[in-house]
Amino acid sequence: MARWLSVAVLLAPLAIVPSSWGPTLAEAKNHAFLLLGAVTVIALVANPWVRAFAAWTLAAYLFHGAHPWALSAVAGVCVWALFYQQGATLSEAAWRKVRLAVVVAALGQVAWVGVQLAQLDPLFVPGPVQSGPPPSTVQPHGWFGNPMDLALFLGLALPLCAAVHPALAGLVALVILVVLPTTVGAVAVAVTAVWLGWRSLRSWMARGTLVAAVAGAGLVYVLVADPQGAGSRPAIWLQTLHHIGQRPLAGWGPNALDHRVILMTPRTELRWNFVFNEWLQAWLELGLVAPALAIGYLVTLLRRLRDRVVEMAELAPALAFLLLASLFSIPLRIGPVALAAALVLGQMERRLA
Repeated sequence: MARWLSVAVLLAPLAIVPSSWGPTLAEAKNHAFLLLGAVTVIALVANPWVRAFAAWTLAAYLFHGAHPWALSAVAGVCVWALFYQQGATLSEAAWRKVRLAVVVAALGQVAWVGVQLAQLDPLFVPGPVQSGPPPSTVQPHGWFGNPMDLALFLGLALPLCAAVHPALAGLVALVILVVLPTTVGAVAVAVTAVWLGWRSLRSWMARGTLVAAVAGAGLVYVLVADPQGAGSRPAIWLQTLHHIGQRPLAGWGPNALDHRVILMTPRTELRWNFVFNEWLQAWLELGLVAPALAIGYLVTLLRRLRDRVVEMAELAPALAFLLLASLFSIPLRIGPVALAAALVLGQMERRLA
């Protein structure tokens, strides 16, 4: 690493970005600093799949023109990879402290939801709506801007709450189901319930029946009772596949949905900058290599996880929730959720080492 840092110091003053790409000479030097920093982060990550994904994101950024509006995507992936690496170095005692911090953060959001329900919120005011008169009260969303983002965070924290004390999990689950009627919230409660029931069920037939029942109910919920509107997600996915088909290998570039690709939500006819599916969005923006690397990571993880699920404790249901949520939501694109997810997966990496 010292050798690379020496090279970085020597390269940083050079205007390595052509002026035809847009940056001035002074901007190019700052750009070089950011690129060298991204490479440094990538070099620090031990997991080869995570490292390769971060490197590919950086390569896609350069290939598609190194636009300033795309740089945040590279930074986001590198930061996630760095948190993942730190999670993989946490001892059991350190992980318990981090887990407790996640639980406290979740309870803080639950408390603020209570403040909003009591109409005592001193910070947030009713936001604009797509049609009709503006609301007179604040919709409960904690500090997350909308209920889906909060449900993602509380859903990921739910199994961690259960590991600290079942009563805490019960409180968070109650808020998710009653106050935040979202698809991801319902799935989080179901996954945690399956995990708790899984440990009490002994036969694989009973366990399989439980998992199949929850999966079937979730599928029906997404297709029929989705709060976004019945059929909204499949319609958005079809639009996404159309755009993927135009550039299946190279993709449209990081952050393309904010600048290059237009998706319209069927119900509201408004532009949308995410597609309710992590896998499709990665393919759309970064090309086929991105989901292929993610699948490689997942297959490797599951192979190592085989026969060791029970000893993973609260990490196993958290992983299950992330996998399910990634199919119809964007858990890794919401900052606090992505942070907790990186630490959870990193800690699983340490236990499987």
